[in-house]
Amino acid sequence: MKKPINIPVHAIGPGSQPDEEKAMTIGVPFEVETFSQPHTPDVSDKAVATRCRQLFIDLYREMRLWNADAGTPGPSFALNHLDPATLNLVNQMLGEGEVSIIVKFPQENFDEIRIQESIFVGVWRVVYYKDGKAISDQIEVSAIPACVPEAAYLTSKEGLNPTESDPEAMNSPAILAELNVALSDWEPGAPAKTFNLSHLPMTPADNSIIDEALGVGAVHMMSRGFGNCHILSTDVRHAWRIQYFNNAPTRLMILNTIVVCGMPEEALASSEDLLDSVGRIKELVEWVTKSWELDPVELN
Repeated sequence: MKKPINIPVHAIGPGSQPDEEKAMTIGVPFEVETFSQPHTPDVSDKAVATRCRQLFIDLYREMRLWNADAGTPGPSFALNHLDPATLNLVNQMLGEGEVSIIVKFPQENFDEIRIQESIFVGVWRVVYYKDGKAISDQIEVSAIPACVPEAAYLTSKEGLNPTESDPEAMNSPAILAELNVALSDWEPGAPAKTFNLSHLPMTPADNSIIDEALGVGAVHMMSRGFGNCHILSTDVRHAWRIQYFNNAPTRLMILNTIVVCGMPEEALASSEDLLDSVGRIKELVEWVTKSWELDPVELN
Protein backbone atom coordinates (compact mmCIF):
# COMPACT_ATOMS: atom_id res chain seq x y z
CA MET A 1 0.00 0.00 0.00
CA LYS A 2 1.44 3.29 -1.04
CA LYS A 3 1.34 6.22 1.32
CA PRO A 4 0.35 9.62 -0.10
CA ILE A 5 3.21 12.05 -0.48
CA ASN A 6 2.63 15.03 1.78
CA ILE A 7 3.96 18.15 0.09
CA PRO A 8 3.43 21.29 2.12
CA VAL A 9 1.93 24.14 0.12
CA HIS A 10 3.14 27.65 0.85
CA ALA A 11 1.41 30.67 -0.58
CA ILE A 12 3.55 33.03 -2.61
CA GLY A 13 3.06 36.54 -3.89
CA PRO A 14 2.18 39.89 -2.27
CA GLY A 15 0.70 39.63 1.19
CA SER A 16 1.74 35.99 1.63
CA GLN A 17 4.84 36.69 3.70
CA PRO A 18 5.06 38.01 7.25
CA ASP A 19 5.73 41.72 7.60
CA GLU A 20 9.40 42.49 7.98
CA GLU A 21 10.67 45.19 10.25
CA LYS A 22 11.26 48.39 8.37
CA ALA A 23 14.75 49.82 8.39
CA MET A 24 15.09 52.80 10.67
CA THR A 25 16.86 55.46 8.65
CA ILE A 26 17.34 59.15 9.15
CA GLY A 27 15.09 61.22 6.97
CA VAL A 28 16.53 62.82 3.87
CA PRO A 29 14.87 65.40 1.67
CA PHE A 30 13.35 64.24 -1.61
CA GLU A 31 13.53 67.70 -3.14
CA VAL A 32 16.40 70.14 -3.47
CA GLU A 33 15.70 73.80 -4.05
CA THR A 34 16.91 75.15 -7.38
CA PHE A 35 16.86 78.62 -8.87
CA SER A 36 13.65 79.87 -10.42
CA GLN A 37 12.71 83.36 -11.50
CA PRO A 38 10.42 85.08 -8.98
CA HIS A 39 6.74 85.42 -9.74
CA THR A 40 6.07 88.63 -11.62
CA PRO A 41 3.37 90.57 -9.77
CA ASP A 42 0.87 92.70 -11.64
CA VAL A 43 1.98 96.33 -11.58
CA SER A 44 -0.48 99.07 -12.39
CA ASP A 45 1.85 101.97 -11.58
CA LYS A 46 4.45 102.20 -14.35
CA ALA A 47 6.51 104.69 -12.35
CA VAL A 48 6.92 102.18 -9.50
CA ALA A 49 7.80 99.41 -11.94
CA THR A 50 10.36 101.64 -13.67
CA ARG A 51 12.05 102.58 -10.39
CA CYS A 52 12.23 98.92 -9.37
CA ARG A 53 13.67 97.89 -12.72
CA GLN A 54 16.25 100.69 -12.59
CA LEU A 55 17.64 99.33 -9.32
CA PHE A 56 18.25 95.97 -10.96
CA ILE A 57 19.73 97.61 -14.06
CA ASP A 58 22.20 99.47 -11.82
CA LEU A 59 22.89 96.26 -9.90
CA TYR A 60 23.59 94.35 -13.10
CA ARG A 61 25.92 97.00 -14.50
CA GLU A 62 27.89 97.34 -11.26
CA MET A 63 28.23 93.58 -10.82
CA ARG A 64 29.33 93.17 -14.43
CA LEU A 65 32.21 95.61 -13.87
CA TRP A 66 33.25 94.17 -10.50
CA ASN A 67 35.96 91.52 -10.27
CA ALA A 68 35.02 89.16 -7.44
CA ASP A 69 38.59 87.80 -7.27
CA ALA A 70 40.32 91.18 -7.01
CA GLY A 71 39.78 91.55 -3.27
CA THR A 72 37.91 94.85 -3.64
CA PRO A 73 34.51 95.44 -2.01
CA GLY A 74 31.51 94.58 -4.15
CA PRO A 75 28.73 96.97 -5.15
CA SER A 76 26.22 98.10 -2.53
CA PHE A 77 22.94 99.95 -2.84
CA ALA A 78 21.08 101.76 -0.06
CA LEU A 79 17.34 101.10 0.00
CA ASN A 80 16.26 103.51 2.73
CA HIS A 81 15.30 106.19 0.20
CA LEU A 82 12.86 103.97 -1.70
CA ASP A 83 9.15 104.63 -1.31
CA PRO A 84 7.10 101.75 0.21
CA ALA A 85 5.56 100.65 -3.09
CA THR A 86 8.91 100.43 -4.87
CA LEU A 87 10.56 98.73 -1.90
CA ASN A 88 7.80 96.15 -1.76
CA LEU A 89 8.31 95.35 -5.43
CA VAL A 90 12.09 95.13 -4.97
CA ASN A 91 11.55 92.70 -2.09
CA GLN A 92 9.47 90.45 -4.31
CA MET A 93 12.07 90.49 -7.06
CA LEU A 94 14.95 89.71 -4.68
CA GLY A 95 13.14 86.83 -3.01
CA GLU A 96 14.79 84.71 -0.34
CA GLY A 97 17.74 82.44 -1.01
CA GLU A 98 19.14 79.62 1.08
CA VAL A 99 21.33 81.54 3.56
CA SER A 100 20.15 83.58 6.54
CA ILE A 101 22.48 85.29 9.03
CA ILE A 102 21.95 87.00 12.37
CA VAL A 103 24.78 89.03 13.89
CA LYS A 104 24.53 90.13 17.53
CA PHE A 105 27.02 92.99 17.59
CA PRO A 106 26.08 95.78 20.04
CA GLN A 107 27.40 99.14 18.88
CA GLU A 108 26.44 102.74 19.53
CA ASN A 109 24.25 102.99 16.41
CA PHE A 110 22.98 99.40 16.11
CA ASP A 111 22.83 96.18 18.10
CA GLU A 112 21.83 93.54 15.55
CA ILE A 113 22.30 92.84 11.84
CA ARG A 114 19.92 90.58 9.95
CA ILE A 115 21.08 89.30 6.59
CA GLN A 116 19.19 87.34 3.96
CA GLU A 117 20.69 86.07 0.74
CA SER A 118 18.46 86.77 -2.26
CA ILE A 119 17.62 84.20 -4.92
CA PHE A 120 20.71 85.56 -6.70
CA VAL A 121 23.67 83.92 -4.98
CA GLY A 122 26.07 86.49 -3.53
CA VAL A 123 23.46 89.28 -3.56
CA TRP A 124 22.63 89.95 0.08
CA ARG A 125 19.99 91.99 1.86
CA VAL A 126 21.66 93.56 4.92
CA VAL A 127 19.48 95.33 7.51
CA TYR A 128 20.84 97.00 10.66
CA TYR A 129 18.62 97.20 13.75
CA LYS A 130 18.61 99.21 16.95
CA ASP A 131 16.23 98.15 19.73
CA GLY A 132 14.25 96.07 17.23
CA LYS A 133 13.81 98.92 14.74
CA ALA A 134 15.39 98.84 11.26
CA ILE A 135 17.71 101.83 10.82
CA SER A 136 19.62 100.90 7.67
CA ASP A 137 18.63 98.74 4.71
CA GLN A 138 20.92 97.89 1.82
CA ILE A 139 21.88 95.39 -0.86
CA GLU A 140 25.46 94.15 -0.75
CA VAL A 141 27.19 92.04 -3.38
CA SER A 142 29.97 89.86 -2.00
CA ALA A 143 31.06 86.35 -1.16
CA ILE A 144 29.86 87.19 2.36
CA PRO A 145 28.78 90.59 3.73
CA ALA A 146 31.78 92.41 5.21
CA CYS A 147 30.10 92.87 8.59
CA VAL A 148 30.06 89.09 9.19
CA PRO A 149 33.82 88.36 9.42
CA GLU A 150 34.32 91.74 11.10
CA ALA A 151 31.83 90.96 13.86
CA ALA A 152 33.20 87.43 14.32
CA TYR A 153 36.70 88.84 14.71
CA LEU A 154 35.90 91.77 17.00
CA THR A 155 33.70 89.75 19.37
CA SER A 156 36.23 86.93 19.84
CA LYS A 157 39.59 86.56 21.53
CA GLU A 158 42.76 84.55 21.13
CA GLY A 159 42.81 81.14 22.82
CA LEU A 160 40.28 78.78 24.33
CA ASN A 161 38.23 79.58 27.41
CA PRO A 162 39.46 77.89 30.60
CA THR A 163 37.67 74.68 31.55
CA GLU A 164 37.57 72.34 34.55
CA SER A 165 38.47 68.67 34.29
CA ASP A 166 35.74 66.06 34.61
CA PRO A 167 36.31 62.36 35.38
CA GLU A 168 33.51 61.50 32.92
CA ALA A 169 35.33 63.14 30.02
CA MET A 170 36.84 60.80 27.41
CA ASN A 171 38.03 62.65 24.32
CA SER A 172 37.62 66.35 25.06
CA PRO A 173 41.10 66.81 26.64
CA ALA A 174 42.80 65.44 23.52
CA ILE A 175 40.52 67.42 21.21
CA LEU A 176 41.22 70.67 23.04
CA ALA A 177 44.96 70.01 22.99
CA GLU A 178 44.90 69.52 19.20
CA LEU A 179 42.61 72.50 18.81
CA ASN A 180 45.06 74.70 20.73
CA VAL A 181 47.85 73.68 18.36
CA ALA A 182 45.71 74.34 15.28
CA LEU A 183 44.72 77.78 16.57
CA SER A 184 48.37 78.65 17.31
CA ASP A 185 49.52 77.50 13.88
CA TRP A 186 46.73 79.14 11.85
CA GLU A 187 47.57 82.17 9.73
CA PRO A 188 45.74 84.01 6.93
CA GLY A 189 45.63 81.89 3.79
CA ALA A 190 46.27 78.63 5.64
CA PRO A 191 43.94 75.71 4.84
CA ALA A 192 41.10 75.05 7.24
CA LYS A 193 41.61 72.46 9.97
CA THR A 194 38.49 70.40 10.72
CA PHE A 195 37.74 68.40 13.87
CA ASN A 196 34.92 65.92 13.25
CA LEU A 197 33.26 65.28 16.60
CA SER A 198 30.71 62.94 15.02
CA HIS A 199 33.41 60.31 14.49
CA LEU A 200 34.41 60.23 18.15
CA PRO A 201 32.71 58.74 21.19
CA MET A 202 31.64 61.79 23.17
CA THR A 203 30.16 61.74 26.65
CA PRO A 204 27.87 64.51 27.94
CA ALA A 205 30.85 65.72 29.96
CA ASP A 206 32.96 65.96 26.77
CA ASN A 207 30.32 68.04 25.05
CA SER A 208 29.94 70.35 28.04
CA ILE A 209 33.71 70.93 28.25
CA ILE A 210 33.98 71.74 24.55
CA ASP A 211 30.97 74.08 24.75
CA GLU A 212 32.62 75.88 27.65
CA ALA A 213 36.00 76.09 25.94
CA LEU A 214 34.56 77.60 22.76
CA GLY A 215 31.70 79.69 24.08
CA VAL A 216 29.09 81.35 21.85
CA GLY A 217 30.00 84.00 19.31
CA ALA A 218 28.15 86.85 17.60
CA VAL A 219 27.41 85.19 14.24
CA HIS A 220 24.80 82.53 13.52
CA MET A 221 24.35 81.45 9.91
CA MET A 222 21.89 78.93 8.56
CA SER A 223 21.95 77.50 5.07
CA ARG A 224 18.88 75.64 3.87
CA GLY A 225 19.59 73.26 1.06
CA PHE A 226 20.12 69.53 1.26
CA GLY A 227 19.38 69.46 4.97
CA ASN A 228 20.26 72.39 7.24
CA CYS A 229 23.75 73.68 7.91
CA HIS A 230 24.35 75.87 10.95
CA ILE A 231 27.58 77.90 11.05
CA LEU A 232 28.33 79.59 14.35
CA SER A 233 31.20 81.79 15.42
CA THR A 234 32.59 81.26 18.93
CA ASP A 235 34.32 83.25 21.65
CA VAL A 236 37.57 81.90 20.22
CA ARG A 237 39.05 83.75 17.26
CA HIS A 238 39.15 81.63 14.06
CA ALA A 239 37.24 78.75 15.68
CA TRP A 240 33.84 77.99 14.10
CA ARG A 241 31.23 75.37 14.82
CA ILE A 242 29.59 73.82 11.74
CA GLN A 243 26.70 71.43 12.27
CA TYR A 244 24.55 69.64 9.72
CA PHE A 245 20.99 68.51 10.46
CA ASN A 246 18.74 66.34 8.34
CA ASN A 247 15.29 67.36 7.16
CA ALA A 248 13.41 64.93 9.39
CA PRO A 249 10.87 66.48 11.79
CA THR A 250 13.17 65.66 14.71
CA ARG A 251 16.07 67.55 13.05
CA LEU A 252 18.76 64.99 13.87
CA MET A 253 22.34 66.24 13.83
CA ILE A 254 24.24 64.19 11.25
CA LEU A 255 27.58 66.01 11.36
CA ASN A 256 29.17 68.04 14.15
CA THR A 257 32.49 69.76 13.48
CA ILE A 258 34.84 72.45 14.74
CA VAL A 259 36.69 74.29 11.98
CA VAL A 260 39.74 76.52 12.43
CA CYS A 261 39.78 79.09 9.61
CA GLY A 262 39.22 82.74 8.81
CA MET A 263 35.77 82.19 7.31
CA PRO A 264 34.21 78.78 6.59
CA GLU A 265 34.01 77.99 2.88
CA GLU A 266 30.46 76.71 3.42
CA ALA A 267 29.39 80.31 4.08
CA LEU A 268 30.96 81.89 0.99
CA ALA A 269 29.46 82.49 -2.42
CA SER A 270 31.95 81.38 -5.07
CA SER A 271 33.17 83.51 -7.98
CA GLU A 272 31.29 81.19 -10.33
CA ASP A 273 28.06 81.72 -8.37
CA LEU A 274 28.49 85.49 -8.47
CA LEU A 275 29.12 85.41 -12.21
CA ASP A 276 26.04 83.27 -12.68
CA SER A 277 23.98 85.79 -10.70
CA VAL A 278 25.03 88.55 -13.11
CA GLY A 279 23.46 86.64 -15.98
CA ARG A 280 20.30 85.90 -14.01
CA ILE A 281 19.81 89.53 -13.05
CA LYS A 282 20.11 90.47 -16.72
CA GLU A 283 17.44 87.88 -17.53
CA LEU A 284 15.26 89.34 -14.77
CA VAL A 285 15.50 92.86 -16.22
CA GLU A 286 14.61 91.62 -19.69
CA TRP A 287 11.77 89.56 -18.26
CA VAL A 288 10.11 92.34 -16.25
CA THR A 289 10.58 94.79 -19.13
CA LYS A 290 8.41 92.55 -21.27
CA SER A 291 5.98 91.50 -18.51
CA TRP A 292 5.37 95.04 -17.28
CA GLU A 293 5.41 96.51 -20.81
CA LEU A 294 8.12 99.03 -19.94
CA ASP A 295 10.24 101.00 -22.39
CA PRO A 296 13.02 98.85 -23.87
CA VAL A 297 16.46 99.10 -22.29
CA GLU A 298 19.77 98.00 -23.74
CA LEU A 299 22.04 95.89 -21.54
CA ASN A 300 25.57 95.12 -22.67
